Amino acid sequence: MDTIAAPRDPSPMSPASTRAARARAMEFCARFGLRLPILQAPMASASPVALGVAVANGGGMAGLGALQMSPAEIAAWAEGFRAGSNGAFQVNLWAPDPPPIRDAARE
Repeated sequence: MDTIAAPRDPSPMSPASTRAARARAMEFCARFGLRLPILQAPMASASPVALGVAVANGGGMAGLGALQMSPAEIAAWAEGFRAGSNGAFQVNLWAPDPPPIRDAARE
């Protein structure tokens, strides 16, 4: 007698999908030395060193939103972070597109 395979559950919460997501999270943690798959979502002007240190020391990855910071300010943040934690951190930088070329005839 032939057996028929059960249909694959396409739900994002299926056991196979959950296992795959968990495996990716564990791989990410191993790659960056994290205890928890938690990433601080940094925002420009709202990334105090103390928050980054707390996230990293809690097992996640700290983050710095450095949009409005000078290179010296970014270096100072990293130095302050390293004084309080040996955990991982990310730096988010934005490189905006140049302003569009205005065309008065088309406007």
